[in-house]
Amino acid sequence: MPDENVRHMWSDQKLDEVLTALHADVPAAADARERARAKLMLAANAGTTPEKVQMATPTTPTVRTRRAMPLAAAAAAIAVVTVGTILIVNAASQQSSPATLLPTPSSTTMARPPATTGSQHAPLPPAPGQPKNTLGGLASRVPDAPLAAGQFRYVNRQLWSRVRTEGRSRTSFAFIAEAHAEVWIPADQHQQWLWRAETTKNRQWVLGTEQAARADEAPIDRTKLLMPNGEERARCGDFSSVREEGKEACEGDTVGTVPTMNGRLRPPTEPRALYEWLVQNTATHADPPLEFFRTAANLLDARYSAEVRRATLQALSYHPYLTVGDATTKDGRAAISVSIDFAEGQLREQVLLDSTNGDVIGRRTAALKDVDGAKAGDIILDETYRQAVVGKMGDKPA
Repeated sequence: MPDENVRHMWSDQKLDEVLTALHADVPAAADARERARAKLMLAANAGTTPEKVQMATPTTPTVRTRRAMPLAAAAAAIAVVTVGTILIVNAASQQSSPATLLPTPSSTTMARPPATTGSQHAPLPPAPGQPKNTLGGLASRVPDAPLAAGQFRYVNRQLWSRVRTEGRSRTSFAFIAEAHAEVWIPADQHQQWLWRAETTKNRQWVLGTEQAARADEAPIDRTKLLMPNGEERARCGDFSSVREEGKEACEGDTVGTVPTMNGRLRPPTEPRALYEWLVQNTATHADPPLEFFRTAANLLDARYSAEVRRATLQALSYHPYLTVGDATTKDGRAAISVSIDFAEGQLREQVLLDSTNGDVIGRRTAALKDVDGAKAGDIILDETYRQAVVGKMGDKPA
């Protein structure tokens, strides 16, 4: 998938400034800022439709509402969440019990230390002498399976997401939305890719009813979970939603690069060098261990070579704050879960991997504690992935 799950966030200092500006009449106590940041993280992975959400590239798709934004929505407008060609503007997913949500740990590493200042976390330490989890073993199972000339790697993605919005009366409504996307990646990635996405009309209401929301003029039909919505073709996978304004697709040869806080960069393929590269390119984030995890998770995407994905799994094996265990995807497949807790232990982000080959087969974000309308055990975002090799663009596996 194009540039999977890229997130760019303001510095902790800048966030404090914005939170203070939003509530200039209220002293910004440290615990209040922590709650606000947790709401921000929920909004960034989920949250309320913002007035305007800016992507990591200058190209800026927008989603507009006619109501003033509550704090979580304002935070979502600050926190940028891009998912390759995909912009998540709202999220959260199926309700679930903690038993189905949490992985069964098989390799639990050290607890995360508290933030150093406010909610600013320290960068990760240098690579340890020995791995901290079992992901290095999975790296050995990633096969070399290059495409033949003319073939395409087909990836099917299903997404379930809880959307919060407001009506004219400022009443809050929430529902679980559904979207799906398909992408065809050519053997020569400099050639044309095909992307199709749709946010369906399937909704499961969790706060209020559709009848009440429509009567209150809540903008429920404006939600688009994946961007671009519809069909688009682009060389190098440089779709309009991630391409820098004024640039043509493939300009600058983006194939094999990954978005980081320091721009689009090409990662090294030696595991320890990749670990240090990830440390360096996430150090200025408010939560470097989380951003390391997210950037590395991007590198496990189907667009990257087996060499890069093997090195990434080995680099993740040195991350001291990950939990590796057993889990199940939403569509019932057994998976290896790689997860990290964040927002001061209130949220958890998981990548779900196929134990036979290391492919990403799911992603999940969940609430560990009650926060901003989500209850402990609620799944904020749930995704599944399936991939296959097909003979031409637009074909689907049998």
